[in-house]
Amino acid sequence: MTKTFKNFLMMGASPVLTLIAGPVFAQSTGTQAIETVVVSAESLRAGGIMNPITVPKERSTITQEFLNTQSPSQTVFESLNNVPGFNFTQGDPFGGAGGNVRLHGFDGNRISFTWDGMPMNDTGNYAIFTGQVADSEIIASASVNQGTTDVDSPTAAATGGVISVLTDRPKQDFSLLGDFSYGSFNHVRAFGRVDSGEFGPWNTRAFVTFSYNRNDKWKGPGALLKRQVNALIYQDLGDLGWISLGAHFNVNRNHFYNSVTFLPVRGDAGYWNVATLAAVANPALPGGAMGVAAPNVALDNDGNYVGVGNPRTPDIADGYGLRYDQASVCPRAATRNGLADIEATSSGGTTSVCTGYYNVRTNPSDTGNIRLASLFHLNDELSLTVDPSIQYVRANGGGITVLNETDPRLRGRGGAAGVDLNGDGDFLDQTSVFSPNNTNTIRYGLNTSLLWKIAPKHTVQAAYTLDFGLHRQTGMMAFMDAKGNPFDVFAGYRDIAHRVLAADGTPIRTRDRRSTAILNQVAFAYEGDFLDDEVHLSAGVRAPFLQRNLNQMCYTGATGSFNQINPGPQFQYCTSAAPLGPVAAYGTGQFAGQAATASWTKPFEKTVKYNRVLPNAGLSWSPFGEEHQFFVAFAAGLSAPRTDNLYNGGNNGKCLVNGAINGAAPGCVFSGLANVKPETTNTYDIGYRYNGGDLNFSVTAYNTQFKHRIQSTFDAEQGISVDRDIGSVNLDGVDAEAAIFPMENFSIYTSVGYTHTRVADGPLSRICQNAACSVTISFANRELVETPNWTASQRVQYSIWGFTIGAG
Repeated sequence: MTKTFKNFLMMGASPVLTLIAGPVFAQSTGTQAIETVVVSAESLRAGGIMNPITVPKERSTITQEFLNTQSPSQTVFESLNNVPGFNFTQGDPFGGAGGNVRLHGFDGNRISFTWDGMPMNDTGNYAIFTGQVADSEIIASASVNQGTTDVDSPTAAATGGVISVLTDRPKQDFSLLGDFSYGSFNHVRAFGRVDSGEFGPWNTRAFVTFSYNRNDKWKGPGALLKRQVNALIYQDLGDLGWISLGAHFNVNRNHFYNSVTFLPVRGDAGYWNVATLAAVANPALPGGAMGVAAPNVALDNDGNYVGVGNPRTPDIADGYGLRYDQASVCPRAATRNGLADIEATSSGGTTSVCTGYYNVRTNPSDTGNIRLASLFHLNDELSLTVDPSIQYVRANGGGITVLNETDPRLRGRGGAAGVDLNGDGDFLDQTSVFSPNNTNTIRYGLNTSLLWKIAPKHTVQAAYTLDFGLHRQTGMMAFMDAKGNPFDVFAGYRDIAHRVLAADGTPIRTRDRRSTAILNQVAFAYEGDFLDDEVHLSAGVRAPFLQRNLNQMCYTGATGSFNQINPGPQFQYCTSAAPLGPVAAYGTGQFAGQAATASWTKPFEKTVKYNRVLPNAGLSWSPFGEEHQFFVAFAAGLSAPRTDNLYNGGNNGKCLVNGAINGAAPGCVFSGLANVKPETTNTYDIGYRYNGGDLNFSVTAYNTQFKHRIQSTFDAEQGISVDRDIGSVNLDGVDAEAAIFPMENFSIYTSVGYTHTRVADGPLSRICQNAACSVTISFANRELVETPNWTASQRVQYSIWGFTIGAG
């Protein structure tokens, strides 16, 4: 439960976002300008939700009027749950833990997310980090294109639509806004905003805001902390146009929630295979092929595991389930000279009793941006928009590694005996160190358009987009204190004093990559009215050219699965030591001190390029007046492979012999670079809208044809998530939303969405235990995971005496 208080002082009127003729809700300044429509103030009656849209494609919007009625601590994505086809889930009630976005079966990595036209998807994996977006109090509007992109969408990953957020403009009069929330789990949030009003000789306007948001986790130890600063300065240039400059900085310090585990996936003799899992489900069956007897498993009333008969392993502890979370303490091993001080609890020295300690299961992030938006009317027919930006990101996902003091990586080039990690004077120990995988990105962007009004009702647009991201991924390890707490949340990447070093002084890393993602995109669009404004045509084409410069500075596992004894492409091996002997003919090498089955592909540098010409068109028809609109739309989409997909390695397809991987097979070659095809889509919309005085209504039927869909699914046998190309996928459904105004100041909003997904021709997929493949399944005719068939929302709102009362 949370309570919120807001105070206002001399609040000025909130200006409508105006470009040429009226309010719009598109992403970039260029798209806003070419899509500008005239909407009267009388028609904006839906309480900030389902504002009238006339563009010939499916789009839903919410504005600050609606956001002001929502919990201020929540992310704007939670508020967008009201629009049809959109589904957002999060693991925390206060908006700080982030969450998962789904739109017509597309996850956030396949949806273009922009803020004032600036691309916000991660440059490496295209993820949307919903806990790091702007405070809702500064958002003027948020819109969703369900399926189709805008012609100048600044992304090489948009196959499922566009989410765009536009910042509120500073008020014309001096004003102060403050709100404060408190609630369960020690939740506290405070927000303050100061608007300067018009000042100076050119009537410049500005605002600055600060927010603080903290709460305890709802289960387990730890907390979620978020601090944010925003500022924006706006200058109206009169007939020439306008210009605005915004800045943002956000700091998150979050502890993880432990994922719910309903089936044990590992035993102390290795990984559970399919036969063993069947034995778990049916204790009458014998043990699996590994000879590990299945444990007796039962669940208590809270869904947690309890031991019955107790053949239990250390990896399957009592308490896994709904209530299980991170450990509150990290017991460190004693430091004794001449004795083996062991912190590991499983074979191989890779898992520590501190692995689940809450203070190493963290998600810290520092993010910021500076962005400029501008519109210049060069003459009566020609306008120019220029939107440059720069972004900064530093973040990781926590984690620890147990190092043996004689680990080959610690020996370095000189082949030293080892490194005394815990300072007890010997090389006999295994010690836990903090080893998060840090990602650091510096990103430069430009979105610019030239608009030419070639006739009174006909406009063309030429647009150019540059997105240049320097992407550094490294897992530099660092020591922890005596209680298992990191000295710095970014470990050795920032904490130089506590780095773990090999005997030759080389920093010990879990991974080390340097990537550059360069997007150059050109786009052309046309907007025109025909037949006395009864028909509107929108047509365009965009051509993204993506180049990734990849530099893998570590060795990559070649032939195995999720363990370093027989490593697969999930593992990197970062060492200054040289491999044993020459690299094998099929591209792999081995290192001293490792099992004979461990093989690695060498570091590499590679440039890969992806490009596609993507048409985009829409047609609307209003035969019964401007209140009624029928429309059809089409858009082609492209999602270039993500960085992790490319770095995960593979082989040339000639390494399988009788279903098993055999590196010595004729023609077999392994590589640290995977051959991944880009995902492509074709999306079709057909719909009808009614924008009336007492009723706004929209219904849209859609179909998306998806090729080379990469799906991440959990492999219970290996205990990891695996990316697979599941081939072609077909998505279709219907969205509907309506806003009714039965009386003045009273509105009822309803939305319903139905989505059906089907894998059309999914390939066979092997589930493998090391080199042996035990089960073959087909994905054909199956549905996509995490994709609800139905979404629905309802809201009733009434305004009286300056108060707004709503339920949804």
